[in-house]
Amino acid sequence: MSVTQSERYRQIAEVLIRHGWSTVAEQVGLRARVPSFAALLRRGHGTGEGGRGRPGRERTRTPAPVRLREALEELGPTFIKLGQMLATREDILPVAYTHELSRLQSGTEPVAFEEIRTIIADQLGDVSALYAEFDEAPLGTASIGQTHRARLHDGAEVVVKVRKPGVAELVDVDLRILEELATVASREWTLARDYDIVALADAFARTLRAELDFTREAANAEHFARNLADDPLVSIPAVHPDLCTSQVLTEQFAGGMRIDDTEALDRAGVDRPALARGATRTIIHMVLADGFFHADPHPGNLFVREDGRIWLIDFGMVGELDDRLRGDILWLLLALQRDNTDAVMDHLLQIAPPRGTVDRRALRTDVDRLLATLRGKDLADISMLDFFSRLTALLRRHRLQLPGAVSTLLRMLVLTEASAITLDPDFRLGQVLEEVGRSALVDQWGPHALAGRLRHDTERAARIAADLPQRLLALLEDYEARGIEVQLPPEDFEPLVERVEATGDRVVAGITMSALIVGIATVAATGDTRVGRLRDPLMLVGGAAAGVLGAYLAADAGPARSARRFVRRMFR
Repeated sequence: MSVTQSERYRQIAEVLIRHGWSTVAEQVGLRARVPSFAALLRRGHGTGEGGRGRPGRERTRTPAPVRLREALEELGPTFIKLGQMLATREDILPVAYTHELSRLQSGTEPVAFEEIRTIIADQLGDVSALYAEFDEAPLGTASIGQTHRARLHDGAEVVVKVRKPGVAELVDVDLRILEELATVASREWTLARDYDIVALADAFARTLRAELDFTREAANAEHFARNLADDPLVSIPAVHPDLCTSQVLTEQFAGGMRIDDTEALDRAGVDRPALARGATRTIIHMVLADGFFHADPHPGNLFVREDGRIWLIDFGMVGELDDRLRGDILWLLLALQRDNTDAVMDHLLQIAPPRGTVDRRALRTDVDRLLATLRGKDLADISMLDFFSRLTALLRRHRLQLPGAVSTLLRMLVLTEASAITLDPDFRLGQVLEEVGRSALVDQWGPHALAGRLRHDTERAARIAADLPQRLLALLEDYEARGIEVQLPPEDFEPLVERVEATGDRVVAGITMSALIVGIATVAATGDTRVGRLRDPLMLVGGAAAGVLGAYLAADAGPARSARRFVRRMFR
């Protein structure tokens, strides 16, 4: 069912108000976007904002993190995904919120098989012609897609994932709304501007639009299959590209025991500690060696085969780290191991640049306190969950902003450690980080890698040197033809234009008021009697006008000017 942007704005405002988030709804500009906002607000306060039909007193007893999770769940796929992303950002939200948001589930009611059949027919052709068998009962259902087991005509067992009808249209409307609200909030809400929510919204939109495109997921699966071709433990299901489109994905069926089903693993005689170390080693290798990693390795995406190997499935969410960022992370691990406070601080600032100025002395003190909790311990003995919690608290305190890829990485590592501890209570992620990190550091900074960098930089320098004379000549010709031109983006003029407009308004008002005062003085000087002067229509009109202008000038320097600027921006 399609929904217009204006209808969706109203739905979002209604849900936020009902769950007790009316202040946030106003701060992100929903009041100006929703004509019935005041009525929704009255209704929300009247019925209780904590949930449908709850009295107001009960709403106040519901913790704010719970109310936020419930609101996001009610708003559907886009906002569930947004909450899952925010659950990884302890550098932005307090731990109570991230913990509650981590409970968000994408499971929804299944779509009728006839609708699934219609989508497959539109994308690929008749289901019975494509598949020898197709199970009409869904194997699993989520907010974006629904999976079914099937069998190809050559006998191969497969899983068919189909994008639910209407999801892409709703997500597109929601993402445009989120991007607009982020822009408004960043102008009027200091906290939103400090956290650069425009960039966050943009990154989230790119990630979610990529997740909607199943051809991207197929490409990710093939990328992992190449990277892990020589891995002795982990297997990637084969994709059937001739049965894949942006809305349909067909891949090899991956059966087995869930990696957290310890009873089944014990019955099968699986060495759980070895399995924990091996699976984690593969996942860390993806990060530190390949720079391309599975971003959601929860137990539902890891299955243990009868031969002891692991199926890794569901490649809609992935993370990527460029060489520079991977290098910074590796050097940070090395600095942590060596208990080097200054090096840890420098690499933290490289990985998570500050929002504004940073008090380096206070930051160094906090970094030293963090390292004090690690002193006397090997990296292998450290609980990564506890360390990441302390680290993200430090980042939030000093307004250091993690790149989205690093936030995704931290969440992935927490999931990985939790699954591994389920298999082996004595497992420590730090041990694998130390082992794989040392190898990755050699790969990235060893003699062979340095020789490769030197060769690349030499070739690049040679190309620049060859192009330099031509570029200098073009620059001189451009200077002779047009001189020096300075260009500024339009948004840089906005504060200046607003200031000029405000100054002009005050100047005009001041001149007009001065003229009125002179006129009033003239009438007062030429009137016959005192009472007559006071009753003169010019005196009354001029005095009233002067009073209004005086009030305007007084208010214009304070909150009224900010309110007027907000309204002008909202309706621009």
